[in-house]
Amino acid sequence: NNHLLFITYRDNNISVFDLNIFQFIKHDTLPTNNDIWFHCFVSKSENGQVQEMTKTNQKSQQSYQMLLFKEKTGLSTEYDEDNNTFQFCQLPVCDDIAPFYKYAYVCINNVILFFGGCNWNGNVVSKSVYKYSIRENKWIIFQNILSSPLKYCVAILSEDNAYVHIIGGEDVEQDMPTHMKTEVSELLSEEEMIN
Repeated sequence: NNHLLFITYRDNNISVFDLNIFQFIKHDTLPTNNDIWFHCFVSKSENGQVQEMTKTNQKSQQSYQMLLFKEKTGLSTEYDEDNNTFQFCQLPVCDDIAPFYKYAYVCINNVILFFGGCNWNGNVVSKSVYKYSIRENKWIIFQNILSSPLKYCVAILSEDNAYVHIIGGEDVEQDMPTHMKTEVSELLSEEEMIN
């Protein structure tokens, strides 16, 4: 159906909006002490559609699965549409990215790529790329791969998923009129490229 919109917002809230009836159908609190803003929030499924449908006693059950990262918070969130309930599970966050937020990110082939980011007061800005494998529940860090430290930037996949474009942002002190292009194959393994 693709009729549900999941919204995460400060302080640590998640809401579900039904696009068919134009109403909020669920509000909940995320199990974190971090303010949720400038964070990563992605569907666990590749195309953003329903991740899992199971039939039990002739009844269809729909489950939506999402991942959220911000600083030291890593959450797997599952929404059960039939029962209108959330389940949350903590995910590991590697020490190198744990101080950061305001990074760019893309999700491709069960991998999330994070670009740059900064600490809470903005005086430490990253030049690294971080890779989280959803399937393996594992982090890999590519140190100093960006040409300059970046925060507040945006990452966009090319239509053929071959390139990531990293646009705009700031370094430690000023706006950066930046457009970097990197090949996805340089950041994903051969196995990750075909999955």
